[in-house]
Amino acid sequence: MSPAAQHLPSESPARGARNRHTGKAVLAGVVAVGLLAAGGGTFSKWSEEKAIASDDIITAGELSMSTPTVFWTDGTGRTIEPDTYRIVPGDTIELHASTTVTAKGDTLEGALELQFPAELQKEIDELAEAGYVSYDVTFSSGAKTTQDSYPITKNDNGHVVEAIATFTWDADKTTDSFGENADTSLTGTKLVLTQQ
Repeated sequence: MSPAAQHLPSESPARGARNRHTGKAVLAGVVAVGLLAAGGGTFSKWSEEKAIASDDIITAGELSMSTPTVFWTDGTGRTIEPDTYRIVPGDTIELHASTTVTAKGDTLEGALELQFPAELQKEIDELAEAGYVSYDVTFSSGAKTTQDSYPITKNDNGHVVEAIATFTWDADKTTDSFGENADTSLTGTKLVLTQQ
């Protein structure tokens, strides 16, 4: 092997200039990608915002009723005062309770019911089962008449609904002195309106 120094062939000036330009271009690309990836400065991830339905308002409906108007009638439809009217076997008396319903809601479904206090309902049921008293509850408005409860939809909005509870004492049932001078409080009786 020759001890003389060996020289690698040198690049031509034109080729060296071309490599330097390519290196700068690659470096600039790496820097640009780095800026985009970092999300900093002007070169962040692209985004855009546009308002939709900005003036729309969503509104809740309502299910409510006015304070009931209450009165009593006898079997002939004559108004009576329950505090002073004295019931005897064969009599019929009716409790009338009417209210104006507010029912706003496109898919609203509800029910209006007449509810007696638990102890009174138990007493009524026992008398009915023994055959002393019969009773039923009817609901009516200009739109419909139903038994036991009144179904509510948005079509009932603004309607006056009347609940009528009818009590009839059996005149043929022998009771000796059972029920004489008895009194019953209806405190706690109410109309109940609920969504279904």
